[in-house]
Formats: sequence, structure tokens, C-alpha cells
Amino acid sequence: MFGQEPVDHAWQILDRGLHEGNPAKRVQAISAMGVMRAQPKSVGLLESAFDDKDYSVRQAACAALGQMKSRQSIPKLRAALDDKAPEVVFAAAKTLYDLGDPMGRQVLTAVLLGDQADSSGFFASSMHDMKAKMHDTKGLMLVGVKTSAGVFLGPAGAGIGVAEGLLKDANASGKTVAAALLAEDKHPEAVQAIREGLSDKNWTVRAACARALALAGRVDALKEIVALLDDKRDEVQYSAAAAVIRLKQPGYAGKAAPAKK
Repeated sequence: MFGQEPVDHAWQILDRGLHEGNPAKRVQAISAMGVMRAQPKSVGLLESAFDDKDYSVRQAACAALGQMKSRQSIPKLRAALDDKAPEVVFAAAKTLYDLGDPMGRQVLTAVLLGDQADSSGFFASSMHDMKAKMHDTKGLMLVGVKTSAGVFLGPAGAGIGVAEGLLKDANASGKTVAAALLAEDKHPEAVQAIREGLSDKNWTVRAACARALALAGRVDALKEIVALLDDKRDEVQYSAAAAVIRLKQPGYAGKAAPAKK
């Protein structure tokens, strides 16, 4: 990274992640991008993920576009409602609903009503398997939990990758969720705790803290976040990269979130 601008290095890290052969890594990179602003480059990269062969990557793209509130992606999200994977359909519908697009409500309502879904003319006959799974309470719950990982983790939703890390490491879950929930708290004590979390031994905590500081607009923590671009875990690098890009985007330079009195 020597002699290289942090933002350029950040984009390279994300580009590497988006082209990883392992779909889990692609999901991690895409999930991390949800913290970024809805600008042409970031939105374009996420929308291109709708062509990915792995459904979990397409699902993550829907969720990330929702997190960055990309209303310009509504046409792409509507098209994703025809995806063969129910997880993607649910993620697209949820994002459309969150963005205020009526199509999202129509899909969720159709799923809720069940027997009226066909009469709406929305679902094609080829979606039989999808409907069966989405009408199954357990199946829908599992889809919803993964799709709504950001909601589970509060305002700083750490993304699908971090959520899965939480489930695998019970010892880190409390700290990671705490970092996510404190993202909007500008009290010096909370901010300091999150900054200290950037050096935590557990990768989910480091990733969540980088994301939280980015969402809080803490440009004063940029140097510490930049250091994570060389973290030993790819997942942390992705979160740090997205955080660096967000903090360096117009409207953030030279600003630090004020502390509560």
C-alpha cells in the first residue's frame, strides 16, 4: 500500500473481493459496500452482481442496495423479483418495500395472503417452488433472518457476512452487536469504545466497528480505519475499504460528528 492513496487501495480491495472465486468472499465484499453512498460507481458494481451465478451473491446485492438507499436501482430490483431463488426474491421485495416502491408491498402482501397470490397475476407459474418455500413459515423465517441481517444488527447493520460470523462465534456476538447499536451514539464514551474495537482480536468486532464509524461520519478515525485495509482477514479489509470510501466521499471531508453533551 506504500505510496498509494487510501481510496484507490480501498477500491482495489473491493474489486478483488467482487471477483473472488469463492462466492462467500463475494458476499462479504458486497455486504460491506452497503455502507457506501449511492453513487454511480458503487451502485453499478452492486447491480452487476445480479448476474452472479450464486444466489447468495445476488441476495446480498439486493440487501446492500437497500442499505445505501439506491432508488435508482428500483428497475433492477423489480427485475430481481423474477429470480429463481426465493431468497433473492424476498431480499428484492424487502428492499423495494424499504425504498417505498409499491411493488415491494405487493409481493409481501401476496406472500402473506397466499391463496390470492396467483390471482394477482404477479407470480408466473414457473415460480411454484419459490412460492412453496416462501409460504413455509420456517423457510421464510430463515430467508428473512439472513436477508435482514442489517436490521438485526441495528442502524449499523454489519451485513450478512458479519451476521454469519456472529452465529459461529458466541463470544464475539455481544461486542459486535454492541458496536452496531452504538453507531449513531455520538457520546465520546461510545465513540471511544468503538474506536478501540478496531483493534479487537475478533474479526467481526473489527469489521462492525469500521462500519459503525463510517456510518457515524467519523472522519477523525480515518487513519485507524485505513490501517485495517491491510488486516489479516479479508472480511475486515472489505468493511474498512467501504468505510474509507464513504468517509472520503463528498460531504464528509473535514467533518467529525459532534459529541452529545
